[in-house]
Amino acid sequence: MGHSKKPLDARLRAAADMALETLRGIDQPHAADIGCDHGFVTAYLLRQRPELSMIAGDISEASLAKTSILLSQMGMEHKAITRCGDGLEVLSGQPPMDVILIAGMGGKTILEILDRGRENIGNATLVLQANTDIPLLREGLYRLGLGIIREAFPEAGGRRYVVIMAKKGTLLLDTPAGFKFGTAVRGIESMGQRLYLAGLLQQLQKTSEKLSCSGTARTKAKYEAALEEIEELNRLLKQ
Repeated sequence: MGHSKKPLDARLRAAADMALETLRGIDQPHAADIGCDHGFVTAYLLRQRPELSMIAGDISEASLAKTSILLSQMGMEHKAITRCGDGLEVLSGQPPMDVILIAGMGGKTILEILDRGRENIGNATLVLQANTDIPLLREGLYRLGLGIIREAFPEAGGRRYVVIMAKKGTLLLDTPAGFKFGTAVRGIESMGQRLYLAGLLQQLQKTSEKLSCSGTARTKAKYEAALEEIEELNRLLKQ
């Protein structure tokens, strides 16, 4: 059997490993990689759980073709269904998923995918890795009735990312602080989370310094909001 030509970076590896975590103890599990791109995550999951039934979905036929080639090279083409379509529509008519993974998109795009395809989520655990708009995504999950179970904070390419595990019927993050700072409002759980929050604090301090030099009413409001967030972050980091 061949091997994937490109190993997963820490960002995608964290998302894939979180998906595998949700599948522990499940016989004949089903998983979906939405926006599978070149298929590296799909291939990684199948290597780790050979009995896994996978759906690799993407809106791009070219990306799906690359996924199919990769899986064929690895002798896994019979273990995954590749489907071209918009978001979760590729799950229509398929067995219920145990985990749905969406990685490498903006938070707004991920939220739109979940909103449009909410009927196909079922009772699946969601593993979401957004590159932007994390507070927007957290708030959107709350509005969709999806609770955030935990978050991971891998570092890749000099940047720290957020990976979210969410599911219906679990504890909701339902406050502005929760939207901004995630599960840290329940208590910091890892060094990665602490480093991520410290990075946010540094960014806010730089922003507040710039805002303090302007005298417009709009800028003053932004400055005061930044100071409030700095105060909240300092409180969280002291835990």
